[in-house]
Amino acid sequence: MNYEGAISEDCLYLNVWTPNQGVGSKLPVMVWIHGGAFVTGSGSDQIYDGAALARQGVVVVTLNYRLGSLGFLAHALLSAESPQNISGNYGLLDQLAALQWVQRNIDKFGGDADKVTIFGQSAGAASVSLLLVNPLAKGLFHASIAQSPAMVGLLRPLRQEQLGVISAETVGQRIVQELGINQDSDVLSALRKIPWQKIDWAVAKLQMELGTEMLKSVCTPTVDGYLIPDHPVILFGQGRRHQVPSIIGITANEGTMFLPDMISSQTNSAEYRQYLQTAFGADAEKLYELLPVKSTPEVWRRMDQLLSAKWFGAWAHFMARTAKDASQIWFYRFTRQPPRWAARVLAEDSLQGEIPHEKLGACHSSELFYVFGFTKLLLGFFFSDWALSAQIMSYWTNFAKNGNPNGGDLPVWPSYGEPEQPHYLEIDRDIRSRSDLEVEFYQIITKTWLESAY
Repeated sequence: MNYEGAISEDCLYLNVWTPNQGVGSKLPVMVWIHGGAFVTGSGSDQIYDGAALARQGVVVVTLNYRLGSLGFLAHALLSAESPQNISGNYGLLDQLAALQWVQRNIDKFGGDADKVTIFGQSAGAASVSLLLVNPLAKGLFHASIAQSPAMVGLLRPLRQEQLGVISAETVGQRIVQELGINQDSDVLSALRKIPWQKIDWAVAKLQMELGTEMLKSVCTPTVDGYLIPDHPVILFGQGRRHQVPSIIGITANEGTMFLPDMISSQTNSAEYRQYLQTAFGADAEKLYELLPVKSTPEVWRRMDQLLSAKWFGAWAHFMARTAKDASQIWFYRFTRQPPRWAARVLAEDSLQGEIPHEKLGACHSSELFYVFGFTKLLLGFFFSDWALSAQIMSYWTNFAKNGNPNGGDLPVWPSYGEPEQPHYLEIDRDIRSRSDLEVEFYQIITKTWLESAY
């Protein structure tokens, strides 16, 4: 969601909502990490108002972290002055600092520092993934919720190009060149004197040339060997993660919000097949058998399925199936399309206001209205949406309280189970458990994306 408040380097604040039961209440704590592709967003966005969740008997914290170039710019000279010989990932350090603040202070708001659940969406869910493999985060949280987590195609190696992805330090050198200070006698002093707006201008100029595949990110989290010891695909695959109960999930139409930058209404079947060949190589024909296109209007739906799986679904499933204890993992698929006015807010926020409502579906970010109880009448929400939001908030807060989302009169949410036939909760107007997660499709996406891209 777009945040229209002041933009400032003085941004490291957090917000706390509490049921006001006083010091010593020992209530579960839910710490929210906002999304925004690591370049935009704020914990103070109105949709992240924690009051509705707090009324369920939890303390809610929303945090800010440095974004864009100020949060993730790396450079060899910055690395050289660091005790760990690294740079970038300052935004991730901010998230750690906020979690450490929670450990020191949340008891003053009635919260229990020994029962902290981190939760986030999109880049916030990617942050949750990274905290799960961050050695410095051990003991700072005890459960996690990752809503539409992205990972592969978003990261950079710190020093050496890998799998065709330019290193973060090389990107930093190019930014310094664009700023015209690469020949200064003291490059870092010159860089620190430049307004952030000018640095962002330089970053924008390099976006098409140096941007990552996902969202053309220039300054983004870096595999630095310290906060992120290795690529998360390797770490999760080897079980080198904090083994805590986790909810993981996706929306049904993650890709629709991003498709206008990739295809047009005229993109035809031949162009679709060419995309498959370029993106998936030897597996292209198998994918075409699973997702055929017989007419141009079908391209939008098939590309949505592919992009949804490639950018979000494959990583979400990988997170779930690499957990050591599947009984501690709960997976969901959010399929409820928000009302027209609410969907329009999401589309406009992503600068994609021209997407027809029927093409958006249950798009990226659509579950946020329900998770935070932000189901306002003026956005078109009504009785069935209010009831669904109440159920989702109960699942989320039950999980924060007990490490299990089930309880009360809620439909039973089975744990993930075996990777060959995983269980998940389909969240729509009616909620039901299912076990048909297109395993073969995701196996192909995993093989050709997670295992061969950075």
